[in-house]
Parts: sequence; C-alpha cells; structure tokens
Amino acid sequence: MSGEHVDAKLMAILLEFSETAGGRPSLKEFLELFKWSSEAIYSAPLEFEATLVDGTAYSGAAESRVFDMSDSVFTDVTDFLAGLSGEDGGSPVSPNDLANILLEFVNSEAANLVDVSAGGISRLSVTGAGSVARPEVGDILAIPGDGAWYAVIVVARNRFGVAFGIFGEKFSSLDAVHPDRSSACKFPVYSDDVEVVNGSWHVVGRDADLLSAFPAEPEIYHSPSLAFPGFDFGEFGAAESPSGAVRLIDGTEARAVGISTGSYRQAFTGEFLQQSLDDLVKRWRQTGL
Repeated sequence: MSGEHVDAKLMAILLEFSETAGGRPSLKEFLELFKWSSEAIYSAPLEFEATLVDGTAYSGAAESRVFDMSDSVFTDVTDFLAGLSGEDGGSPVSPNDLANILLEFVNSEAANLVDVSAGGISRLSVTGAGSVARPEVGDILAIPGDGAWYAVIVVARNRFGVAFGIFGEKFSSLDAVHPDRSSACKFPVYSDDVEVVNGSWHVVGRDADLLSAFPAEPEIYHSPSLAFPGFDFGEFGAAESPSGAVRLIDGTEARAVGISTGSYRQAFTGEFLQQSLDDLVKRWRQTGL
C-alpha cells in the first residue's frame, strides 16, 4: 500500500469517526480505534503510548466516544490493518512500523485532532503484546470448514504473497489433521496469513518432506484475453513465475486452474480462501490434477 493510499485510508477512518461522533477525535480516541481493531490481526490488542514534543507523556481526556462507534468503523480499521502487508509475503506490518505510520499521520495538518496540534507528538510506541505469529515455509495449517478441517502447507513467500499447498482430504477433528502426500492438489494458491495471526487457522505441525508435492516457486496465471504490452498469453492463457518468467499453458491446465471457466483467482484473502476450499478441491478432483 503506497504512502498516499495509506493517508487516504486513515483520513477516511478519521472522517467516519467524526461523522458518527459529531466531531473530530482526540489522539486518545483515534489510537483506541486501532487498539480495539488490532486484535483481529495481531496476537493481542496493541497498546499505544505517545510522547509530546515537550517530553511529557500524553494521556488524553478520560471520556471516550470510541465505544459509541458502529461496527463498520472497527471493520474499516481492521481492513486497513490487514492491507498493510510486508513486501515479502502479505503478513501484517510489525507493531513498531504501524506506530510510525500512525505517528506521521497524526502529526500532519490533515489529521487536525482536537487535542494535539500538527507536529505535536515526538514519539509513538507500542507496548504490551502484539507480536505477529508468521507461519514458515513447511508449516502445516488446519483450516476449519463445514464441521471438518482441511490441511494446507506453506510452500513459499514471495512477491505474489504466501503460497499455500492444499491437501484434498478432510479431517474430522483438529487433532486428526495429518495430510498425506498422495492427497496434494497440484496447484498452490496465493493468499495471506492473517487468519493464522488472528487464530482462525492453526499451525498443527511441520513437514518439509511434503513440500516436494508442490512447485517450489508457484506460478500465477493470466487469461488469454488479458492485453499487456510485450506479452503474448496464447490461446489458453499463460503462467508467470515469481521471477517474472512467462510460459504458455494448454487447455487441460487452463481448465484445471479455472482460467477457461473464469473461476480462477490470482490471490485470495484468507477468509475467502477458507470459503473456497470445497470448490477448489472439487474442481481439481474433476480434472484429475
């Protein structure tokens, strides 16, 4: 997310608060929005501490309008946090990096908070918990769905995101999740690890040997109808590697990944991937891949 996009998102959150509360937030209220929304992304709510330019600790008024906000405000903040991903694979930014992003914004004239002036804060830090639990390549994850569990393995982290290899079998309980190489679906998918960080998906083991069932650097696919200068995506489409190499695919592969039916997605949010697992596995079984 670019700096300009970040500022626009933060301003939208601030204005949404202002419209709901009938006035601009204080620094305390603005930071509380992020504290109570961060639990969905990080391992615990983030606690912020601010220091004013004169060296004194900021406390703010005792009253807060944050808990009068509608759920949509907190949802927008959570979506913003989920969108702040690192370049190496879609994980949330570190709490310290988030504090620096918020510090730059609240010190700007655009923020116009009710109790601090532009440039009035010298330091913003995160205290307490909130470290990001990032699954590593080779970790096996259990994903819930319809009274059962699917297993996926972290195959790679690269410029496309986090690549997950999916196993086609279902398990009746979390303790029973032990995937077998023979059930591996051929094509990994790209997503993020937000659902691991917020506790929805569980790391249940690690088995680097299972990585051999998947390509080490999974590709993304492009439709043949895509017009991109300097590239020919052929009759059925093309695959692109993380290094940028492009190869044309045949009709069988196009059907297997969903290019020919229009069902293919280059990347999923974690939540949508969880909802899509049944359809993905069913399609791959039908194609025999």
